[in-house]
Amino acid sequence: MISVRNISKIFNAGQPGEFTALQRITLNLQMHETTVLKGPSGSGKTTLLGLVGCMARPTTGRILLNGREITSLPERFLTDIRRSTFGFIFQQLNLIKGVSALENVMIPAYSTGEKFSLLRRRALEKLDMFDLGKRVDAKVECLSGGEAQRVAIARALINNPAIIIADEPTAHLDSKLSHEFIGIMKVLKAGGSTIILASHDPIVYDSDLADRVVEMRDGQIVSEEHCP
Repeated sequence: MISVRNISKIFNAGQPGEFTALQRITLNLQMHETTVLKGPSGSGKTTLLGLVGCMARPTTGRILLNGREITSLPERFLTDIRRSTFGFIFQQLNLIKGVSALENVMIPAYSTGEKFSLLRRRALEKLDMFDLGKRVDAKVECLSGGEAQRVAIARALINNPAIIIADEPTAHLDSKLSHEFIGIMKVLKAGGSTIILASHDPIVYDSDLADRVVEMRDGQIVSEEHCP
């Protein structure tokens, strides 16, 4: 379980541009479930995802991962946790142009020191999962929108993370591709993945993928709904 305890996040604290992005958030995220953070732009969804995924630290409060307090860990330990525990799917896919689909998938695992041949084999397996076996050598700028999305998902899975974090993953997809994304997430959930999504897209938060929908506004949680 990920336990978020009374966290706040303040940017530019004490400066003229001080901004409170999150205010005293308390939330328990269950493993092997899908939680959707719902709310308009500026509600704090992305900030909360970044804190949960060890990409930033809260200004106040604590975060526990499976009972272990991670908020105050040195950066090198946070980096290890981030790499081994979380897979990230960003709103902007952040694929590297001029580089093949296969190489894009492999990049997050280079720092692990794993033997290249084993890493390449695993990356090929991830791409095959998403019917991209014939596109492994294609430069990412030559891929369709749906293919690029699937490459980004394969990249998020390369280190076999227990938790997948996705920030507005359907923001630049049409309805057909958005439903395709939901289908992929269902397969990953059935395989045991924990999924945390931030979205203001009803295709996401109204789907039967979600176990719980947490609505945010102005940096606070305003409602929680457990889905049947």
